[in-house]
Amino acid sequence: MILTKYANGLILKRWFADHIFQRILKNASWLLFGRVITGATGLGYLSLATHSLGIELFGTLVLMQTYIRVITGLTTFQSWQAVIRYGAICLQKQDKAAFQQLVKLTTLLDVLGVVAGGAIAVLAASYVGPYVGWSKAIIHQVQYCSPLILFTIVATPTGLLRLYNRFDLLALQSALSPLIHLLGTVIAAIFQAPLWGYLLAWWMAEAAGGVFLLLAGWREGWKRGLLQSMDWSLSDLRQSHPGILKFCMVSNLDSSLPLAMRQTSPLIVGAIANPAAVALFRISYELATPFKGLAQLLNQSLYPELAHLSSQGKWKKFTTLILRSGGMAVGTGATICVLGIILGKWILGSVFGEAFIPAYSTLVLLVAAGVLTMASGALAPALYAMGRPSLPLQVNAIAILVVYFPLLVVLTQHFGAMGAGMATLLASALILTLNSVLIWNQLSQQFSKLLRY
Repeated sequence: MILTKYANGLILKRWFADHIFQRILKNASWLLFGRVITGATGLGYLSLATHSLGIELFGTLVLMQTYIRVITGLTTFQSWQAVIRYGAICLQKQDKAAFQQLVKLTTLLDVLGVVAGGAIAVLAASYVGPYVGWSKAIIHQVQYCSPLILFTIVATPTGLLRLYNRFDLLALQSALSPLIHLLGTVIAAIFQAPLWGYLLAWWMAEAAGGVFLLLAGWREGWKRGLLQSMDWSLSDLRQSHPGILKFCMVSNLDSSLPLAMRQTSPLIVGAIANPAAVALFRISYELATPFKGLAQLLNQSLYPELAHLSSQGKWKKFTTLILRSGGMAVGTGATICVLGIILGKWILGSVFGEAFIPAYSTLVLLVAAGVLTMASGALAPALYAMGRPSLPLQVNAIAILVVYFPLLVVLTQHFGAMGAGMATLLASALILTLNSVLIWNQLSQQFSKLLRY
């Protein structure tokens, strides 16, 4: 027993002595700080909104926000992934011109995405509204909120901040929007504002966060000297980065599928069940969000380091980081899972009211799914860093399109909000299994190449 504890202590000491792993933990800590603020303020917002609006109106508010988020996720490019993948190669080669071509291309994709998203959101509201029970007044309010998508032109600045390890600014931005949202909700609750008042508070908070991130990212790139003297010619943007357009398209599709899974679920639940079921599902989802948030923290802080190691061909270190990060994520997730199961009913009743206690079974399912999400948190970034975004895309396509959505429809019809939790758990288990097999195969190929040489 003593020898086992001593050995475990040596392993942990070796883990935390690794300077790259230390940097990952430092960056993750910054992001965690932002997530803690986000979680605390989000809980306050949810408590105020549910008590002020009631379960039916709150469910309608969720559907309105979800509509904007779905279109944003499906139309805007997640070009930050290309900025990190190809930017790491440019920095390794010290190729300033290629870096500037990269930034121009990803910025162009960002602009095209938000413009298309804003237009679609305005036009589609009249067609989607009747299916989820919106009145003409609510449809008009959603259309007024649609320009919010224009403030989401932040993918390239986000990539720049992550590439330069400015996770402190990302943490500040992630805390800014929820604080403004909470303040706006407090004002709406004090003055007993109608539904549009709560929608306006959300709109202003999201817009402020987008503007901050846009300014911070471009300022950081300028300070590093890599964006100075950059012309804005749009000719031959792909020349310095063969295959980048395919990478962007594939990575955008891959990012859109999980977003579609998260954001369209309330719409589907609302269409099949009722606004009350939407409210129960949303509350359960928000309480299970720490798992998804921690998995995203791991993804965001780990991916730049893996991209640098991949560009240098350091596959042993690459593999070690994946295993260490995965082990830490599973241990953290298991601890939070136990706390969620024990305290779930008490939190639902105390914070949101007696009407939300039936969400407990859905919460337990989503918490279990969150642990599986954390376990797979390092796998998709590893495949991206190796230049294989098509592999996680295939996994998400199978798990979400083939498995999740059909199960969501069938199970929600029979079990309401709990059915959505069941579908989420099964899809998360499949994603973990398939990504584990793929990363094992890809690393085996890289080590086989090293042995041949």
